[in-house]
Amino acid sequence: MLGRPGALGLRGRIVGALLVTTVATLAVAALALLSPLERQLRNEAQSTLVTEVGSKAERGTFTQLTQDDIADANTAAKSTASTSAGGVATARNRAAQDVDVLGERAGATISLYAYPELLIASDAPPNGSAKSPSEVTTAFQTGRTVRSFGSGAQSDVAQVAVPLNIGGRPYVLVASRPITEIPGAVHVVRTAFIYAALAGIALTLILGIPLSATLLRRLQRLRIAAVRLAQGGPPVEVPIDRAGDEVGDLTRTFAIMQRRLAQQEEARRAFVSTASHELRTPLASLHGMLELLDDDLRGPSPDLPDARRLLARARAQSRRLGRLAGDLLDLSRLDAEVELRSEPVELGELSRAVLAEFEPGNVERGVSSRLEDSATPCWALGDPGSVAQILRILVDNAVQMTAPGSEIRVSLVAGEGPAAVSVSDHGPGVAPEERELIFKRFHRGRETAGSAGFGLGLAIGRELAERMSGELVLEDADGPGATFTLRLPAVHARDEDAEAVRVN
Repeated sequence: MLGRPGALGLRGRIVGALLVTTVATLAVAALALLSPLERQLRNEAQSTLVTEVGSKAERGTFTQLTQDDIADANTAAKSTASTSAGGVATARNRAAQDVDVLGERAGATISLYAYPELLIASDAPPNGSAKSPSEVTTAFQTGRTVRSFGSGAQSDVAQVAVPLNIGGRPYVLVASRPITEIPGAVHVVRTAFIYAALAGIALTLILGIPLSATLLRRLQRLRIAAVRLAQGGPPVEVPIDRAGDEVGDLTRTFAIMQRRLAQQEEARRAFVSTASHELRTPLASLHGMLELLDDDLRGPSPDLPDARRLLARARAQSRRLGRLAGDLLDLSRLDAEVELRSEPVELGELSRAVLAEFEPGNVERGVSSRLEDSATPCWALGDPGSVAQILRILVDNAVQMTAPGSEIRVSLVAGEGPAAVSVSDHGPGVAPEERELIFKRFHRGRETAGSAGFGLGLAIGRELAERMSGELVLEDADGPGATFTLRLPAVHARDEDAEAVRVN
């Protein structure tokens, strides 16, 4: 019983996976971009202020001022400290003017400190106090530029304290600039990122849902075909899928598998039908002969000559059934694609051994055999047992077809091409329209229809030859008889290298 798809199904999983991936990507991007954005902008504003103020201070006129300029500016600032104008002198001397110019250029509030007091300011002193802030103290003590952030009336303030040397004495130039534009910029970036994230999620849904639906329909058609095939129903027509993706490859592979299964099922049914028919005839004959034999031996005066004749026929049928069982076993091994060995085989030696097996029967039938070979060994590459089996099939067919007093000829061919062994008889031959049919399973020619065979030998021989990268063919012949030739890949020398020429 095949289960039903889950609650989400493949479509929900695909769309969910796309959404999760998109959201996770956006979340990582937000953490990597938005989280440090404001801090990076504040640091960048501070670095810009350091560059502008520090470089202008070094290149400006501050280092060219004298102590009198600083003293005059300080005196002017103190004399007007109680005025309603905010404590900064209205009459600006040279040092004060330099501070004002630098403040205008840098867009910042500039203050000049002589530790620990404020000397000159382009605007109201930071934090509303004339005392030096902690950044000034640190800059005096370390001699290095000090960066910091402070809080103004309306926004945060970036501050830098740059140490200077004027007339041989240390001073600190403090610059402070509001960073009002940074929160607005961060807000704009965050808003744009949110809109882009929403657009990305919407696009994921727009593309993901149709894509998953199309993929699901293709898989559903394939699933329906697989279910029908598993239920053993009528032949299933697998839908054609010409897409070049993995699902298309799977569909085409399934179609190939379905065709092969259909062919195997057809071959199995034909095999079972033909095998049962072939078995039924000798079994019925054997059963009848045993019944007659029982009748001959049951009476008061047994008919021994007839009993012996029936017994001989029963033995012949038993041997026939044994050959059929062997052929069926060979066919099952071929269908199971049992791996064959691949090694050098000397065809002359193997042919002599096979002919020796048939010598007693040939003498009884009055048939002679002759091996035509040369002094040069004929080496071929194949499975020794399978090559011997093919030769037995060819010699046995030749013995069955050859009339008494005739000769069976086995000839070897060794040269530049494939190694070959041919078996020739003087029988009735094969009709032209049956030249290929006799190599089919359970097919026999008209001239051999009354023989004891089952029409499996040549089919087994050809399949074995093809499994060894060779061929078994019926040669063209003008005269009577038939000549079958087995061709195999040649091995021209038997040595240590020949053992590893080819491995299947």
